[in-house]
Amino acid sequence: MDDDISMDSGAGYGLAPPFEERSQQRQPVPTTSMETGKKQLDLVFVQDCTGSQGTYISSATKNIEAICAHIFESGRLQSPEDLRVGLVAFRDHPPQDHTYVTKNFGFSSDTSQVHKHLSTLYASGGGDGPEAVTAALAETLNMEWRPNATKMVVLIADAPPHGIGEYGDGFDDGSPDGHDPLQVARQMASRGITLFFVACEPALSGYSYATDFYQAITSITSGLMLPLLTADLLAHAIVGSVLENLDMERLIHEVGHAVAQRILGNNESVDDVAKELHEKLLLRNESTKKVVIESIYKESEEAKHNVSVFSTAQTLAEARPHLKRVHGTRFTDKYLQARHSLNRSSYTSYTSYSSPSSPRSPASPPKIPPASPPRKVVTNFASFGVAKDASVFGTAVGRTPFSLAGGKAAFGGMRTGGRPGGIDMDDDDDDETDNGRQKVELREDSITLDQAKRIAMQSAWRSTRG
Repeated sequence: MDDDISMDSGAGYGLAPPFEERSQQRQPVPTTSMETGKKQLDLVFVQDCTGSQGTYISSATKNIEAICAHIFESGRLQSPEDLRVGLVAFRDHPPQDHTYVTKNFGFSSDTSQVHKHLSTLYASGGGDGPEAVTAALAETLNMEWRPNATKMVVLIADAPPHGIGEYGDGFDDGSPDGHDPLQVARQMASRGITLFFVACEPALSGYSYATDFYQAITSITSGLMLPLLTADLLAHAIVGSVLENLDMERLIHEVGHAVAQRILGNNESVDDVAKELHEKLLLRNESTKKVVIESIYKESEEAKHNVSVFSTAQTLAEARPHLKRVHGTRFTDKYLQARHSLNRSSYTSYTSYSSPSSPRSPASPPKIPPASPPRKVVTNFASFGVAKDASVFGTAVGRTPFSLAGGKAAFGGMRTGGRPGGIDMDDDDDDETDNGRQKVELREDSITLDQAKRIAMQSAWRSTRG
């Protein structure tokens, strides 16, 4: 690179004087709450309220107050007003659904009020497969975000938006309100709003392009896609995402302006700048929190191609002619084997046998299993982290443990044993074996290259807003 990066203590992210002079007309990264010395967080939940989302609505409602309390404590916020929670509910456009398209409940620092709003929601309707996702995301842009707050949206859904090319889409040309989700995602990125998407599986992967689309728009906003197989883990996924994002915001405040100058003013690639940033942060032993959910998705060249197409296209109409069909299953063999084992054991539990030597009992109607057995977690997710002997240019990488468990926490601090106000979880993190159950972990380890790239992307996007 032409301009060296300095990560010396007190020097920030330094640039050579000639480059600073060339870039001084560039719009600076917007001020955040980190810069004022006081953390503020504006967090919006965007909840699909169509017929398949009952368990997720219930989980969010039961756990919202404990979620907010954990974020407030672990995020080291100073006063209740520092955390505001918003809610946008959505279904679909008529004639697919005649109840409502979106409901915007606005922001509130009163968690009991947020709980009350969630309590009014129930799952119903939906019409065709795709839903009014685009309208809901566009609605978040109209909310009264605080200029100095960390801004974050958590979208919870199991269906794609209209217009990405799915079979049977009632609005194949896209959202009837005229919004395009790729443009909405870029508007979110330029305003510093990070999107995290909770992918409710396995339903979402029944669509042809939905997972690729969501991978793309979360990448555009420097967020993450979190595949969940059960609503029981929703609270953990939300808290982990928020705490990781607060760490990302801290680093964007520190290096974001200089990173944006390198990318936008010097036309250096995001990948090159992110790689150098990653190396410098490793050399100073920078650690960050990271929410960890092992991917259940099988990698394929077609899927990678589709993510790239959605990421670079300006509109859905521009993207669709270039999409490729992914043949076969979207899931890894590990996930499919676990699901097969679970289904087989569930079938056995519903089947009763009588001994041939036992007296024949009077005939009785056969027991019919429930149409939809309770959802269980069906995958075994191993934690991962940076190797203890990892190094950059011969310099050892520091490892800061998040807990005595050696750099990871399966959210043990959030388990309340049924105490009032605690997060309602059905998992058992104390088992030495996970029995094929999905886990969400929050780790604090050396910053990853992916996180450095997200910092670079978000810094550049924020600087493009004039």
